[in-house]
Amino acid sequence: MTRGKIVSIVSNLITIKVDGPVAQNEICVVLSGREKLKAEVIRIQKTTAYAQVFESTSGIKVGLDVEFSGKMFEIELGPGILSKNYDGLQNDLDKMEGTFLVTGEETNPLDGDKLNLIDQRTGRKLQERTTIVCNTSNMPVATREASVYVGMTIAEYYRNMGYKVPVLADSTSRWAQSLREISNRLEELAGPDAYPVELTATIANFYSRAGMVELNNGKTGSVTFIGTISPAGGNFKEPVTESTRKVASCFYALSQKRADAKRYPVIDPIQSYSKYLEYDEFRAFTDENIEMGWTKKVSKAMDIIRKGIKARDHIRILGDDAVPPEYHVRYWKRETFDFAFLQQDSFDEIDMNTSLERKQYMLNKILTLCEMEFEFNEFQQVRDFFKKAINFLKQMNYNEFKSSEFQQYEVELNELIAAQKAEVAEI
Repeated sequence: MTRGKIVSIVSNLITIKVDGPVAQNEICVVLSGREKLKAEVIRIQKTTAYAQVFESTSGIKVGLDVEFSGKMFEIELGPGILSKNYDGLQNDLDKMEGTFLVTGEETNPLDGDKLNLIDQRTGRKLQERTTIVCNTSNMPVATREASVYVGMTIAEYYRNMGYKVPVLADSTSRWAQSLREISNRLEELAGPDAYPVELTATIANFYSRAGMVELNNGKTGSVTFIGTISPAGGNFKEPVTESTRKVASCFYALSQKRADAKRYPVIDPIQSYSKYLEYDEFRAFTDENIEMGWTKKVSKAMDIIRKGIKARDHIRILGDDAVPPEYHVRYWKRETFDFAFLQQDSFDEIDMNTSLERKQYMLNKILTLCEMEFEFNEFQQVRDFFKKAINFLKQMNYNEFKSSEFQQYEVELNELIAAQKAEVAEI
């Protein structure tokens, strides 16, 4: 077993003089009294190894002994992982005593209690099929950097058993910041905003671990990775966001303006995107399982929203009376899509969980309304008509799909449209 002694300490980065062979990314243990602090070798120069300690280095001093394990960072996989709460080293947080974590404390990763969150679809405890790996932003950077890999490895374990596993990382910005801190301490060449120059490649390599695999028994398993980004000041041009958007097939941009307007969910329909709409395989799937031309209808809805936003900007600049009613019609068609389709009420038992069949029906219903040509003399008429239409559509969302109440509101909506058409015909 290779041993060594600490010759210098810079925050969580320690320099070790070693007496034998050491491998890149090998795990070593700093012997500090009764405490054994894990660290990972991140650079080797002849007989000197640089290691990033996973925990606080307070109390560590020059001259302490270090033992090298001969192994890379490993986690324990097996029955019992679900329902656990781990830190980035796979210590079971529920087994640790006290409010604060104790430096050097280790626990067996395969036991723990369950939370009482309820899965709205099944009625069972959500924690029964959930594993949590958590680290706070003030923990050592090496621990934060390892957390996402621990979570992904656990997900791959279940994927290889034929399960469909989602991985939610909150947030990849903190992970990228830990990569930046490690890179800076190693005095490596810095990229934009001092992030490592290989940041894009690192993010791409991690995202590439997600996907579907075909197993030897003929079954399939999959990992779906969902990463959240916390750009400073909402700047979508910063390196982490830019690098993620290059590799992510789907991107949800949260809008502060929608949050301020209490329009939930606050996903911006314009800045968000899905590349799957461009794939022939996805188009074929939607044509077969939803309806023919589904992706074209989605694109048509997006076009209506874009035109409505442009009309809104004109109205705000010039005023309600200074633009023709057609601008107000475009604006209110966009509002119809927003209120009746994009928005969702998480406090309503029906609207909080919408089936694909219902979404398909409502999209077609709203598209039919928005594709109609209406003539109005004043912008107040436009506002009054579409407000009533939105109310009927919202009431449909709050009632069971195709129930008598649902159908009654649909009848009233159709009568409203017919009355408006008849009024135009008389003029």
